[in-house]
Amino acid sequence: MAKKIIVAFLMAFMVVALVGCGAQEKMEDKIAESVTEGVINKALDGEGKVNIDGDKITVEGQDGEEFTFGEVDWPSDGAAQQIPQPNKGKVVSAMNAEEFCLITLEEVEAGVFENYLEDIKGEGFTNDSVEFTSDSSYTYSASKDENNKISLMYDSEAQSLTITYEISE
Repeated sequence: MAKKIIVAFLMAFMVVALVGCGAQEKMEDKIAESVTEGVINKALDGEGKVNIDGDKITVEGQDGEEFTFGEVDWPSDGAAQQIPQPNKGKVVSAMNAEEFCLITLEEVEAGVFENYLEDIKGEGFTNDSVEFTSDSSYTYSASKDENNKISLMYDSEAQSLTITYEISE
């Protein structure tokens, strides 16, 4: 699982690099896709398929597992569908697979975060909970059972919320 998380972060870096470079022409897209695929294949020790569609990148590993990131909507499948969606906020980044998701939202007011935290606790994410609070940030991490873990990081100054959810077997 650690290798998959490293690959996910590597892919996130590639998304930022591709968006920052403005790879919009067909030839540039093909080159970027080829480079990205090569980097990801090397990290996965095998073959993988990379599909770049605007700011959204989908990577399919040799075992058929898919990671999607760069979306600007709440993912409609995978691990993201196992947790509630905040009722307000703008999704600015999403990495999603069947067993892992990392979603970042902006424009999340403190009250919206507090309600979302209560929703998460209401879903049963209260086991082995750890909370940390500072002047402008709040972190909550807990498990629902031995296989489902969630972590929330809220920054009140930036009004940003990062949600990490993992399903292990």
